[in-house]
Amino acid sequence: MMRTVGKVLAAAIVVAVTLPYAAAPLYDIAPPRPFRNALATDQAQIAQGRSEDSTAWYNPYATAEGRWGKVNLHLHSRAWSGATDGRKNSLNAIDSVYRQLGYEALALSNYQRIDSLGNGWKHLPCYEHGYNIQKTHQLALGARSVVWLDCVLPQTVFVKQWILDVLRPTAEVLIAAHPAFGRPSYSEHDMTLLSGYDCIEVFNHYRTSLAHWDSALSNGILVWGVGNDDCHDVSSDGETGVCLTLVALPPHWTPADLYRAYRNGHTIAVRTQHAELPIGVPQQFIIVDSLVVHLAAPADSIRFISDGSVIARVGRSARAALQLPRNADYVRAEVYAANATYALNPAVQRASSNHHQQPRLQENLLLTVIFRTIWILLYAHLLLYLRRNCS
Repeated sequence: MMRTVGKVLAAAIVVAVTLPYAAAPLYDIAPPRPFRNALATDQAQIAQGRSEDSTAWYNPYATAEGRWGKVNLHLHSRAWSGATDGRKNSLNAIDSVYRQLGYEALALSNYQRIDSLGNGWKHLPCYEHGYNIQKTHQLALGARSVVWLDCVLPQTVFVKQWILDVLRPTAEVLIAAHPAFGRPSYSEHDMTLLSGYDCIEVFNHYRTSLAHWDSALSNGILVWGVGNDDCHDVSSDGETGVCLTLVALPPHWTPADLYRAYRNGHTIAVRTQHAELPIGVPQQFIIVDSLVVHLAAPADSIRFISDGSVIARVGRSARAALQLPRNADYVRAEVYAANATYALNPAVQRASSNHHQQPRLQENLLLTVIFRTIWILLYAHLLLYLRRNCS
């Protein structure tokens, strides 16, 4: 009897663990479509009268308005009766520490549940999705519901894309969390293929993921950089006020304003200490054919990056300008000052009216049906085995 129960239990565990993998689609991988290629298509449409915008370079900050505020969207409190990491964080402690650091907005991102911070903070429904061993997690901001689907074992890039596709309609903003953390949670190769999310967490107290961001941008996947503490203990200086996002918001902003700012790239990711901004908020302009970064005070250095490499560097200065290379898909700036690093969003070479992502993974319906049929046959074989050996 015990052997029978053991076999049935083992079979149930196998099915429960593998079923999400069996349901995942298979995809065709399209060639990368860098921003220059997209621009060529846009300009062809312009010539045929199908588009009205011929801007060669798009600067996301050109439409940013309002004042800049500090935001942290990755923050854990006591949840699930203290079973998850974050049990040391009371809501009052979170409120006290982050108000003292001068934050404009906070969101609790407890695992698989939407919680309110209270204490006068505007409610930003958010949670951290994922309970797999590889820590492939996503932040769902403006979440309307909690998605419980996940694949607990290591995930293929196809599974990761499927999870993003399932999450996409349930949240206002979707953020790839700490890509370099885990084993890693997302590899640099993954980021060359994945799409359907809005932002990438380039600064997190665990890891820096700038290389992952460049991998996405170099393959025509336009996503914006953000920084978050991922704080599990507000009493720890090493994970509180160390990674933040500067967001441009109107004076009397609403959650919808904040979501829009994240989707439109009105963000600057910052790695710092004690939430300090030693040079204030950098400004980025495109003047004629040059990308210009202007600072309120001199920085130690300003670097321009394209296709994952530093293409120009300026020493101690409050201003830097780079003539935008015609053969570059994007150019982004990093500013280093004291103990802080600012990562600005990229200027991209494409028409501003068409700056959506270029998906590389496209579902192959025939292969998906064959793949799922094979799994159904395997489950049927397992059921027959149980009937023969457990009756």
